[in-house]
Amino acid sequence: MFEGALQLVHTGIGSAYPGAAVAIGIGHKVLARQFFGLRQENPIPLSLTEDTRFDLASLSKLTTTMVALKFLENGVISCSDRIDAFFGNPGNYGDCELRHLLTHTTGLPPGIPLYAPAYRNCDPVHCILHADRVCKTGAEVHYSCMGYIVLQRILEQVGGEPLNRLASKYVFAPLGMHTALYNPGASVPVAATEYCTSTGQWATGHVHDENASFLGGVSGNAGVFATLDDMIAFAGMCSARGIARSGEAYLSAQTFDLAVRDHTPGKAEVRGLGFLLKGDQPFPMGQRLPRGSYGHTGFTGTSLCVDCETGLWGILLTNAVHYGRENRAPYFSLRSRFYDEIVTEFRSVRARS
Repeated sequence: MFEGALQLVHTGIGSAYPGAAVAIGIGHKVLARQFFGLRQENPIPLSLTEDTRFDLASLSKLTTTMVALKFLENGVISCSDRIDAFFGNPGNYGDCELRHLLTHTTGLPPGIPLYAPAYRNCDPVHCILHADRVCKTGAEVHYSCMGYIVLQRILEQVGGEPLNRLASKYVFAPLGMHTALYNPGASVPVAATEYCTSTGQWATGHVHDENASFLGGVSGNAGVFATLDDMIAFAGMCSARGIARSGEAYLSAQTFDLAVRDHTPGKAEVRGLGFLLKGDQPFPMGQRLPRGSYGHTGFTGTSLCVDCETGLWGILLTNAVHYGRENRAPYFSLRSRFYDEIVTEFRSVRARS
């Protein structure tokens, strides 16, 4: 099964990305799992193996989201909590609630170069909260990494530990993501991302995202490195709607359903709590998944998505930016076709059975 989808991924080797790790399944049953190509072409070619960690980029936001959902479920925070309850000076965003951070409806700009000289001597969250608005709170969806950096600071304040420890305690350990981590360094196999002109080296073990790198590699918006098997454990939980691979309830059905519900009706993007949902708008994971399907993407060339009706899930992990961030168009096209193909092949098998 899924020979067409796997062959499609194989065709992208050497043009869309040097290497790819792919898995497809339902619940905690894996139906396909395969590795292709190289984890890096430069400075020397190295094969992609099952223990290769990928820089998840913005797919890391789902880790931050899970920490928030665990705190929501435990009653430590609520979606209606205003961020001025956590910061003495909330700047221009005192009326924002946690739900606005999770749904990208704060009105914060998509990005601020916190690593630039103009911002380096300022507390990052202070800089973010004093940025000019792009719209009123709740009025529109504007995808913003900045909101997730603010969310990180709130979770760390509430949880009493830095995000990497919160992630290990509330996400990686309970889900069986045994090798997921921040800041892997050079001691483990990592899919190399982009050549860094500032260092004269290929990024292999430090996060590709400039803001996350400036923040020490641990950031609410990016920074997680994980193997395909780590993400299989995560996708299985998402498909099983909160049930971990161990069989234990990681999140209650009520909490998980809240996360994948449309919280932005009538807006330009359909957003759950942390998740991007399939609506009538163009969707990065193809057009054949049903409305309400949920997932996320990452700038480096990573993605995960779950069919809300059948529980079918797909994972495509690549290092597309190894060829430069300007060369991602072939990857975008292939990603869309990959998810369309797994839906088509799955429906075909079901129709014959």
